[in-house]
Amino acid sequence: MKLKCQLTGAKCPSYSHKGEFQPDNATITGLLPDLDRCASCIALEPPSRPAFRDDLIQIASVTLIEKGPTFNPTHESGASFGTFIRPKICGNLINAKHKELKLYARECPESYMDSYTNGKLNAEDQRDINLILNTPDADAECFVDRLIWEISVANFEKVLPQLIEALTHREQQVFTCIREDMSNCDIAKLLKLSLPRISQLAKKVEQKLRQECQKFGLIE
Repeated sequence: MKLKCQLTGAKCPSYSHKGEFQPDNATITGLLPDLDRCASCIALEPPSRPAFRDDLIQIASVTLIEKGPTFNPTHESGASFGTFIRPKICGNLINAKHKELKLYARECPESYMDSYTNGKLNAEDQRDINLILNTPDADAECFVDRLIWEISVANFEKVLPQLIEALTHREQQVFTCIREDMSNCDIAKLLKLSLPRISQLAKKVEQKLRQECQKFGLIE
């Protein structure tokens, strides 16, 4: 899985920074354009929620302030600050929007009452509802990226065969699908399982992989 900016023609911001990270005003101000781009990316990605952008900027800023100081510039992985911080900011923003969408979905019947014509929603509103209800479970699907970055020092691909041994055959199938950026809905259709079952399996996969990584001393 790779992070990919959803803004047309744009790439993920660099979050350029050298050495240890100290969240002082000058440093944070210098990274505000990058924070703004990430917030806009997640806010405008379908289903679009531009009004949520300001909240996302705040979440991105807090993540930078809290997680930035944990960056180790002398880490043997040689990872840059941008490589370190991007998945943390992106993951938190996706999780925040996911929660917002779930809340919105529960309110959909009331929100769209005026759109009913002869008891039916128009095509545009139905499309938006489908997008919301099919939004992947961010907590279940972002863990691969988080785990990769957390054990970058050990080379994720190198230790992967050992980690997968801890998974059942069905869990391995789910993990493979997640790494291919498939949504929970698509995984459920492919494996002919219910959506709640896929969510359960995905959480089980994350739990097992984290336990194995801790066993190998790869993460805390």
